[in-house]
Amino acid sequence: MEKTNKIWVSSDFHFSHVNITGPKVSRWKSGYRNFDSTHYMNISIHETINRYVKEDDILYFLGDFAFGGSDNIPLHRNQINCKTIHVILGNHDKNINKHTECFSSIMDELRGNIDGYNIWMRHHPEPGYSGNKSKIYHLYGHVHANESQMPGGLSMDVGIDNAYKIFGEYRPFELFEAIEIINNMNKAK
Repeated sequence: MEKTNKIWVSSDFHFSHVNITGPKVSRWKSGYRNFDSTHYMNISIHETINRYVKEDDILYFLGDFAFGGSDNIPLHRNQINCKTIHVILGNHDKNINKHTECFSSIMDELRGNIDGYNIWMRHHPEPGYSGNKSKIYHLYGHVHANESQMPGGLSMDVGIDNAYKIFGEYRPFELFEAIEIINNMNKAK
């Protein structure tokens, strides 16, 4: 019987975060997305997630879910159709533990075999990690596609900003897709 649900990984949605939204609303000089408002950014990311991640799929989210107070967490969670979301805490997820009912699990990091791959998930990349000896794939977020902060080897930024850089849209990575990208990057070296 063919497996119907998919496993997805992503990070750094930053729902309702004004400074990451875009140049028209951000106080930052760089490092932002190109949306005209947080409202439009939120809707766009909700719709893109739901286009890829189906209700019975599994999403591992590697931190930095929402800004704007604790009440924003369930509002944004309710816009995502996927029933099973496991959260790895990010540096901006201080209020997410107040909403454990919104997620399947909330943890600091995850190490284990997922869908046949040895995986280590956390929000921050491990500096200098290669994974080449251990054959453990290290998936992380936090760096928003900033290559100078990506350790390389068997590791990858699975945040939506890196997805935008690779695919041209803010979307999650299917797990096998992330593994394939990592393996192809290592073959090219």
